[in-house]
Amino acid sequence: MNVRFSGIALVAIVFFSFVFSVGYSQKMRIVDNTTTKTQWVDSIYTHLNMEERIGQLFMVAAFSGGKNYNEDTIMRRLEAHQIGGVIFMQGGPVRQAILTNKYQQMAQVPLLIAMDAEWGLGMRLDSVAPLPRQMMIGATRDTSYAYQTGAAIAYQCKRLGVHINFGPVVDINNNPNNPIINFRSYGEDKTRVAQMGIAYMHGLQNNGIIACAKHFPGHGDTDADSHKELPTISKSMSQLDTLELYPFRLLIRAGVKSMMVAHLEIPALETEPHTPTTLSKNTVTNFLKNKMGYKGLVFTDALNMQGVTKYFPAGEADLRAFMAGNDMLLISQDVPTAIEKIKNAIEQGTIPETQLEESVKKILAAKYDAGLNKRKLVKVDNVTEDINQNTANIRRKTARAAITLLKDKNNVLSKMLTKGTRIAYVGVNADSSILYDNLQDALGKVMVTWLPKGKDSNFVNQTIESMESNDVTLITVHNMNMYPGRGNYGLDSQQMNFIRRVQNRRDVMLVLPGNPYLIQNFCHVRSALIAYEDDSITQQITSRVLLRKFTPTGQLPVTLCAGHKEAPIPAMDIVPEKPFSQVAAELRPTDDASKVGLVAPIAITKLNQFVNKCIVDGVFPGCRILAAKDGKIFYDESFGYLTYDKEKHVDKNTIYDVASLTKVLSTTLAVMHLYEEKKLDLDKTIGDYLPIAKGTDKAHLKIKDLLLHQAGLKSWIPFYKETLDTDGNLRTDLYRNKPTPDFKTQVAQNLYLRSDYTDTIWNRIFNSPLENTGHFVYSDLDYYFLAAIVERITNTSIDKYVQEQFYKPLGLKGTSFNPLKKMDSSNIAPTENDLAFRHKQLRGYVHDQGAALLGGVAGHAGVFSNAKDVAVIFQMLLNKGMYKGKRYFKDETVKYFTAYNSHISRRGLGFDKPAADKDDAGPAGGRCTGYAFGNQGFTGTCAWGDPATGIVFVFLSNRVYPSAENNRINRMNVRTELQDALYEALGYPINRNRPAVKNEQIRR
Repeated sequence: MNVRFSGIALVAIVFFSFVFSVGYSQKMRIVDNTTTKTQWVDSIYTHLNMEERIGQLFMVAAFSGGKNYNEDTIMRRLEAHQIGGVIFMQGGPVRQAILTNKYQQMAQVPLLIAMDAEWGLGMRLDSVAPLPRQMMIGATRDTSYAYQTGAAIAYQCKRLGVHINFGPVVDINNNPNNPIINFRSYGEDKTRVAQMGIAYMHGLQNNGIIACAKHFPGHGDTDADSHKELPTISKSMSQLDTLELYPFRLLIRAGVKSMMVAHLEIPALETEPHTPTTLSKNTVTNFLKNKMGYKGLVFTDALNMQGVTKYFPAGEADLRAFMAGNDMLLISQDVPTAIEKIKNAIEQGTIPETQLEESVKKILAAKYDAGLNKRKLVKVDNVTEDINQNTANIRRKTARAAITLLKDKNNVLSKMLTKGTRIAYVGVNADSSILYDNLQDALGKVMVTWLPKGKDSNFVNQTIESMESNDVTLITVHNMNMYPGRGNYGLDSQQMNFIRRVQNRRDVMLVLPGNPYLIQNFCHVRSALIAYEDDSITQQITSRVLLRKFTPTGQLPVTLCAGHKEAPIPAMDIVPEKPFSQVAAELRPTDDASKVGLVAPIAITKLNQFVNKCIVDGVFPGCRILAAKDGKIFYDESFGYLTYDKEKHVDKNTIYDVASLTKVLSTTLAVMHLYEEKKLDLDKTIGDYLPIAKGTDKAHLKIKDLLLHQAGLKSWIPFYKETLDTDGNLRTDLYRNKPTPDFKTQVAQNLYLRSDYTDTIWNRIFNSPLENTGHFVYSDLDYYFLAAIVERITNTSIDKYVQEQFYKPLGLKGTSFNPLKKMDSSNIAPTENDLAFRHKQLRGYVHDQGAALLGGVAGHAGVFSNAKDVAVIFQMLLNKGMYKGKRYFKDETVKYFTAYNSHISRRGLGFDKPAADKDDAGPAGGRCTGYAFGNQGFTGTCAWGDPATGIVFVFLSNRVYPSAENNRINRMNVRTELQDALYEALGYPINRNRPAVKNEQIRR
């Protein structure tokens, strides 16, 4: 998110805080913060009318992003029905923080905020890395990992204003074909499940977050998904009591604060046919509350699941659920209808009003315990970085403790490191992997075959024949579905056939970075290593196990096939990694989709429909999208117009102000070039290169930290405001309508700034506080300094330097600073009608105010370009610095700058990166790999290159026309949705593996 938008959002939040807090205090007359819980609860309950009390029973689903974004719906529910809470689903942390503040200030009674975050907020939110899943934790046999995970999730929740996490899952997964619990369980042993669940619960509740044991009375022994139908468990009461109910009983004793009831048909508890346990008074009130003595808050599972809706219409399910004894009704199909039905039932005496009072007061008491008697806003700044701060460390430790050597009958691990061993790697369901890269880099002799979906039997036969000469073959299954499906976990018939045919070979080890239940199809395998998850960190740890640096100590938490045996192995140092290879390619169009592997054309159709909808919805008047794979352009489309007047279509010649893409298309390239020439040392400081900085607190800031946005500088300074008078008009002492010797800096059409004002800008920068030391803060000021350093070293303005070093030799005729000096204005998309500063419609003049005050040439903004030219630069970088036979950079330089280079953020040197985990892409699409690098621009642009897939993605728009206040592009996740669609068209699955600290060995 652009930092300027964040500031605007916070101002809005403060305004809402004042307005709504006044309205709230006048209506509720809420008692002060020194009152007891009982006084606080009674005071609020007394001031609620009947419908408002019933509204407190409802927790509705809220989306902070994606196609289900529903801000307006939530606001209507708050205004009309006084709902008790929301459960946030998909979206992003910054957007959720902003909406949480808005909803809390609008609510007359503070909202309970919940999330279904079993393995952390990354389960739901983009830009957030997930924590380990339950089956991996179960394999550690160590409750400390469950506690650490719970505590980490508690921190994430508190940081984002969430009060309830719907976890732990304490279902015992004693049915391998379970389509809904499965890997979400700690395993099949009731004692260990209970112990892990209690540890996780304490991790949450000891740190101020309400835990919720689910799915009562036990969803583990089912072969149906309650999201789609009503599963039946035909066990006796004695059987249930011995197994399924055991963990719930122990968690109740341990003090779990809430419980979620599942949608299950269990005749031993409820004899009425097709009545889910959620809607069963015998289950909820008579058994859970009365017999088991549970006094905490009771939630239904989601009432929009077909396990309920198949038999009970909207509103009726809610009524039955409340009558059954549930306190909070989760994700109702129809809140208004449900409220009316419950109200009528109370008025008619079907439901005693005392039951309503008991549930509502329990809800209010939970709100008090969550600290909601004191209103405070969620701090938006740095929320994403804060949430992610400890995730990688926990993942690394858990993976190391969990990886399980199932069996190794033929000592395959020992053979791997024997001199002269011929090693091969068959990557099933993938065409690249971090695990293979690590092995190849360490051993330098690993042959590879990829077996993605869609290969025929001839290919399988050839692969098996090629294995004859191997001493060791690692069969590694990637990108598995975590749920069983038809038992193949997402593999196709030829992939399954291949593994069956080779499983019993003496030279084969099956490596499974995914759900271990797949092994049930291959019970004759002689050697197998289970890693449980397929994220980048787990693959790295797995490679170290295979290379005998780590001993696998995990134990399988579920039963698969007989004869599993652990075999401890000695530790050994790893060989340093080497760069992976990438074939150079020239960017060329192609009309043959098969040449680039286009396998899902429906994704392209959806992409086109989505873009057209964006234009209709006013996200932007038009845009350009270009995508290439291995140098072949397979998607190159123009949409809409340059303006909403629809006078000129966007076409391949359309030039856009690319805003912060300038950082990577200009300044970073210049820095890389000077670094290669040994004219710029990244470990030196600003003071080493800029004499003007000496004696200031900026002199000691390292060049590398500027590139990583962690030097401590402010995000930006609104320099332009000082050039306006008290009425907001341009100061007459600073501006002229025509150029003169003293007024030569052009900031817009017929508008010239006094030439010496640059000195004032630098004074403001040097006098600005270092307020972000030790933190990642995306800052334009970093690039003011970097550009100045480039110009000092080269004795050339940065626009001329990059023109001569890159744009001209690359043949880029559509890329330039100050494009009106070279290009037809009719081809340039306008940006903002600048009412605050220049009082003009901007077209061909840089949108960024700071860059404008520098005459349109700056390190952070100022470049205008078309999509093809941007793609050429990124293709050159994918080619490791080569393009059309000319070398612009060494391979090592590109690798260094585009790798992860910070321990406190996801950043590369000058480049943005996907957040470093498989379920978290940050500013990039969810299907790209961790090798990807790129950046976004404030005007509505982005560009990404992905060396692991060979994909270049460029998106250019003028979403700031006619106003920069239009932020629909972020609210709708447009750029990441489009990137995902293009990857999907090529067959890349969601959440591909991303290395957390890939290429660490080349960090300087």
